[in-house]
Amino acid sequence: MIVFIVNPISGMKRARRVWPILERHLQQKNVLFQRYFTERPGHAVELARRAAREQVETIVAVGGDGTVHEVVNGLYGMDTRLGYIPMGSGNDFARAQSIPWDPVEALERILDGRTAQVDTADFYGTEECQGTVVSTAGIGFDGSVTRWVNQFPIKKYLGKWSYVVGVFRVLWQFQPTEVTLYLDGKEHQFNKAWLVAVANIAFYGGGMKICPSASNDDGLLDICVVDGISKGMLFLRMFPRVFFGTHIGHPAVHTFQARQVRIESRRELDIQIDGESKGKTPIEFAIHPSSLRIG
Repeated sequence: MIVFIVNPISGMKRARRVWPILERHLQQKNVLFQRYFTERPGHAVELARRAAREQVETIVAVGGDGTVHEVVNGLYGMDTRLGYIPMGSGNDFARAQSIPWDPVEALERILDGRTAQVDTADFYGTEECQGTVVSTAGIGFDGSVTRWVNQFPIKKYLGKWSYVVGVFRVLWQFQPTEVTLYLDGKEHQFNKAWLVAVANIAFYGGGMKICPSASNDDGLLDICVVDGISKGMLFLRMFPRVFFGTHIGHPAVHTFQARQVRIESRRELDIQIDGESKGKTPIEFAIHPSSLRIG
């Protein structure tokens, strides 16, 4: 049995339009399956948790990175296999796993039965900010951009470009602040930090290579801190380079690897986890190696 959890509004409602094609393909192959459409934020967590407890072998997320995030948080701790058919605006998890963007090809990959073990990371913050990171977390400027984008219907019309618009909107209001990182217990202090990215994969924001060397099968989290740079330089020099990963090596960019990360800040900073707003600092992360079985 395969359970499909479909976010019908993902990718400007592309997931809903494509589902009948996938359904016909499954019927032609005589695959036993069930399909559920999500109805509200958090619904995919509930659906995945219920299916995992019923010992369903494979649960497939059909949607964007947010849908993957919810499904993984629902099946966390179970030996259920995750499949993914990318239908979102960013699809960064699909990029990292080389999952085809063509929905039928992605479905065939799942039906082939291939399996790999990848890392996830647990995160702990305020009561509403706890769970599992699949891809990437952003604290500070990135978290504020995500919060702004998710507050308005812009994402529905612009897809991945909504993040770029959000950068323009938030840039002139955001003020960097003092941030302290504890990486495997070792303290690192930054006086004018713009953002801290904690990455399990290389990509976020629809293909930007925030941590180009990050891999979700090495048992480590990659951390990128942007500190001590002017707004003009951030916009003109830093932001364009993130799309190619060439910001690494700039004097304002600091990179690390660690198994455990704690982030504290002088003033509260917005947090995004896998593209979803998740509260304010402080927050902690801990890698959970080979904790997710994907197909």
